[in-house]
Amino acid sequence: MPTIDDFIRPKEWTSDVVLQTGQAVRKWAEKRYRPILEQVDEDWKEHKLIEPLLKEVLVDLGLNAAFFPAEVGGNDMPQDQVMALTSVVCEELSRVDAGFATAAICSTWGLVPIMLEPHRNMELLKEFGPKFCGKELYVGCHAITEPASGADVENLGVMKGKTIQTTATLDGDEWVINGHKIWPTNSGKVGDLYSVVCTTQKGSTDLNDFAVILVPADLEGVSVGSPYQKAGMAADINTDVWFDNVRVPKRYRMHGPGDDVKYWRRTVSMGQIGAAAFSVGVMKGVYEIIKRWTTERVIAGKPLKEHSICADMLSEVAMLIESTSAWMWTYIREWDHPEIYGKEPWDEDFTLKTRGLAVHAGIAVEQACSRAMDFMSSYGYAREFGIEKHWRDCKIIGLWMGGRALKTLENARYWYDLETL
Repeated sequence: MPTIDDFIRPKEWTSDVVLQTGQAVRKWAEKRYRPILEQVDEDWKEHKLIEPLLKEVLVDLGLNAAFFPAEVGGNDMPQDQVMALTSVVCEELSRVDAGFATAAICSTWGLVPIMLEPHRNMELLKEFGPKFCGKELYVGCHAITEPASGADVENLGVMKGKTIQTTATLDGDEWVINGHKIWPTNSGKVGDLYSVVCTTQKGSTDLNDFAVILVPADLEGVSVGSPYQKAGMAADINTDVWFDNVRVPKRYRMHGPGDDVKYWRRTVSMGQIGAAAFSVGVMKGVYEIIKRWTTERVIAGKPLKEHSICADMLSEVAMLIESTSAWMWTYIREWDHPEIYGKEPWDEDFTLKTRGLAVHAGIAVEQACSRAMDFMSSYGYAREFGIEKHWRDCKIIGLWMGGRALKTLENARYWYDLETL
């Protein structure tokens, strides 16, 4: 009988390490996380349960250390398996809780511009790598969005960073950071190191002024607000973050003029593919629930799944998983093998292209959750049966990285050579 392992995941594109890691994460999620899932969903403010669980995944299972070089204590995952491993982990964790998956994956997401070959910043990796690869929990937070302009920060094609209000002013050998960020994953008391998107010249459209600078959370002038209570994604803590004349060494800028924005695009394209992986994981969780439900539920003398109208819905859910998985794994392959496909993960064209995948995945996961709830009726919106949590979580996935409108627009820029939008 088919299971979630029969949905598209090309074996020839995934190493044994990737597959073994995925199995280890699945086993951990079933044993440790699923039994307390509802308790974790209520832990959105205090994170008393969530942070110890993050330690188990990030430290004990080694996910924090996966992509750091061996010289700083990392596992030095081969570069041609980076996106494959990331996506498999996203899927396996999201199958149980997409919010926790987000918190775990985003711990090192903001370090992608300096962590991966061929543009590693070994000076910064030697300073911060041992913290992420050590035995204590150390969590990263990528601070992008701002209250005033929202998705404008990611809209580099038109805005070119001109609405970024968080500034970095060079004073001798130090950057002085001032500004206000909102919504970043692992903000609040969770984050230990912020990767802050800022500008060295407010109002500038020169992308040389676009900067990504590391800011330790315990520095004077860094403050955070209370967590926002969201519809879903309870394990992903989001707050306001303020930087008031925060001083960091000049070397904490990731690369420098031009290269910061260039390699940050790799972070964005990883986010698009990651969003698809979160979506696939949620849909696989939905598939398992609705398959069991329609098998055990008897209507008019036979299992619900044996009624044609229900079979139509079940087929739809399966097709949404297959289509999203196929598209996602194609882009994973392109990410991990630029030598074959001719586009680097940090190329603007690749970033724009992956926007379409993220839009499709967001629509697919919402549709799968909604259709499953239709057939479970009142059981669908009852917490103990699992679908309603996936339903609440999935809407948030589609709103990441600029929202559906910006992602659709940027995808059109790529495919249709738009010049004015």
